Amino acid sequence: MTLPILIKTMSSNRSAESARLLLHICCAPCATTVIKRLQQVGYEVYGYFYNPNIHPEKEYYQRLLETQRICQLWAIPLEVGEYDWDRYEALIRGLEAEKEGGKRCLVCYRYRLEAAAQKAKELGIKEIATTLTISPHKPAIVINQIGKEVCEELELKFYEADWKKKDGFKQSIETCKELNIYRQNYCGCKYSIRPVIAQPPKVLTENKVKPETKPKSFAHLTESDTLRHRRTALRLKKKKTKPWRKNKRV
Repeated sequence: MTLPILIKTMSSNRSAESARLLLHICCAPCATTVIKRLQQVGYEVYGYFYNPNIHPEKEYYQRLLETQRICQLWAIPLEVGEYDWDRYEALIRGLEAEKEGGKRCLVCYRYRLEAAAQKAKELGIKEIATTLTISPHKPAIVINQIGKEVCEELELKFYEADWKKKDGFKQSIETCKELNIYRQNYCGCKYSIRPVIAQPPKVLTENKVKPETKPKSFAHLTESDTLRHRRTALRLKKKKTKPWRKNKRV
């Protein structure tokens, strides 16, 4: 399945003096807050969707379509990089068992940011940024450091930011609700998919029934015993005084 690369012309009301910036977009939900904030500080944002780590292919194109939709809505030019899962697999071979956020992720961050820097160089854009740091599960300090290293090699500038701050992630969720944007429940690669742990079925315990007690037999009592028990019961009953008689005046 292939989709045409979407390139939109910037709206004419944007200042020609505003700085151009290439924004690496990992997905539409993360891009919402980031695009708005960059525009607020005067940047002319160019989107670049490059995420060969996303698996399966159906998921990749679903995220791409949502990214194209918001870029059309907000008049953001967007370029789409090549989707090459096999190349990504070869790159992280041997790191499949790494925990989420470990060495495998560091390789993935660098791989995508290097591609974004190369694209910026091709377009003559001197500064790049990424939407990755809006995720509460991704360390901004690590991603920003990788971004700076990548940009220094190509004599570019990296826009350091921790987009999750000042309710950035919360704002992205609200925007997704307003625009009905698809939000995924895992980072991207198949190794980041959290398995659904099935809850053990509840064992229905049988209601414990008290064993039936046999009625007490009075067959052994004589007639005189029965009369004696009755007299004792009556005597005890007479001794019980009612509450209102306890403080009776004499």
